[in-house]
Amino acid sequence: MKDRALSTLGLWVVVGLVIWVGGFFSVAEQAAFGLLALLVGAAQYEFHQLAARIPGVPRPRPSGIVAGFVLLFALFFLANERARANTALTLGALLFGLHLLALLRRPGEVPALLRRFPTLYGFAYIPFMLASLVAIARMEDGQLLSRQPIGLYYVIWVVVATKFTDVGGLLIGVPFGRHKIAPSISPAKSWEGCAGGLAFSAAASALFAWICVGPLGLPFMTPAKAALMALPLALLSIPSDLAESVFKRLAGAKDSGATIPGIGGALDLIDSLVLTAPTALVLLSYGLDWAKRA
Repeated sequence: MKDRALSTLGLWVVVGLVIWVGGFFSVAEQAAFGLLALLVGAAQYEFHQLAARIPGVPRPRPSGIVAGFVLLFALFFLANERARANTALTLGALLFGLHLLALLRRPGEVPALLRRFPTLYGFAYIPFMLASLVAIARMEDGQLLSRQPIGLYYVIWVVVATKFTDVGGLLIGVPFGRHKIAPSISPAKSWEGCAGGLAFSAAASALFAWICVGPLGLPFMTPAKAALMALPLALLSIPSDLAESVFKRLAGAKDSGATIPGIGGALDLIDSLVLTAPTALVLLSYGLDWAKRA
């Protein structure tokens, strides 16, 4: 747990430095996008390695990783088409998200889609689902009082709401977890940890919104609204994490990689965002209109 805590702290420091230094040179959004693209590419590569170890699954082709980068860069730079892109991302993510949820009901069965189309599967699972973060970063015109793009702070809120669910689940679930959620997939996950994750996610989201509403000038998101919108993200981060556990069990692997001490690989780091990123895109697309009226 010590290694995990130190790695988590270090990662938040890296994210903060990337945004702060990028903001100093007026390229915060570009710097954050570069970090996201790097993580997505690394996670997709790790998934390819996992898939190649699953019996009956052909090795995915590198072209899938290239296609993932093309998608992310297209969404980032072709802002004029973002309305259509958001609709396509939402519908596609809904379908693939339902597939991932269904996967949890048969954790020992290799999905037919993965066996037949491993490259496309890896593309859909990682860059397509996480492309919603790019759409969120580009969805709001205007600037904060700190001259940072507004959408970037919405992305940070999504990450805070999602990852602090992991923190709460770990801190509460390890000492108090008695009732397991899915023991055949992830024996460590418990309903007590789930409750702790929800509480930590809501509290961290409210704190982040309070900080941004004040000195940073983030509009339309009060602490109460941020905490409320964090709850569905916290809930979905759990099956999102479990889905990756299914793939690791099918491949006979404990972690997706060994890049980050105490955490594993890039895929282990961002797995919980696979379902929360597209959900956040929907919440922010419609929730901001509600927040403006409320």
